[in-house]
Amino acid sequence: MSAAAQRVDTGRAAHGALARQLRLARQGRSMLFPFIGRSRRFEIWAHYPRHDAVDSSGRWQFYFHVHDRAEKDSARHPQEHGHIHLFRRSPQGKLTHFAGLALDARGLPLCWFATNQWVTGERWADAASLVRELAHFELRLRGPLSGAGLWLGDMVRFYATPLRQMLEQRDAALERHCRRHDQTRAQAWADRRVAVWSSLPVNWPQDALSAAGPLTQ
Repeated sequence: MSAAAQRVDTGRAAHGALARQLRLARQGRSMLFPFIGRSRRFEIWAHYPRHDAVDSSGRWQFYFHVHDRAEKDSARHPQEHGHIHLFRRSPQGKLTHFAGLALDARGLPLCWFATNQWVTGERWADAASLVRELAHFELRLRGPLSGAGLWLGDMVRFYATPLRQMLEQRDAALERHCRRHDQTRAQAWADRRVAVWSSLPVNWPQDALSAAGPLTQ
């Protein structure tokens, strides 16, 4: 993709994500609503939706959940209410963690993050394999989470370049940890001292407003 085409795609992604949040805001709702608004009872650690969301291609899977606030976790953003885990999905249903997106209590994004393998029990993939997915990323779903899927897809495309850098930093941090602690990759993946290898703070919605131009919806 040329630099000009990438700028156009980034602008469209920013506009799409902002417009979806604006439509919800006009209804007095946030981006948390598609995930938990219809739940009769909200539970810590539970997946929302209950059996995760899988896009129509079967290649992507995601869910929202909230950790116990009493749990000490220095890797979590201090304003985080909960986060979305996004996975690449193999034809056999094996999951590879692509990125997490932390949201505050208003449903506004705070940061992206790349977890260690033990956090989700994923099938690990190197950054080079994952970043190839960024160029034409999209999430298509049917039902009540279709809008949330389109919003999350816009978020991934908008932050595609810094997400690539975050994933590359994840791999570099893993290698440094292995050398420093004389561990194999498998040992480092299971090391519970490390929950997050790298993260990407975001300034939302200011980041998008600077790229999207005026909203007309």
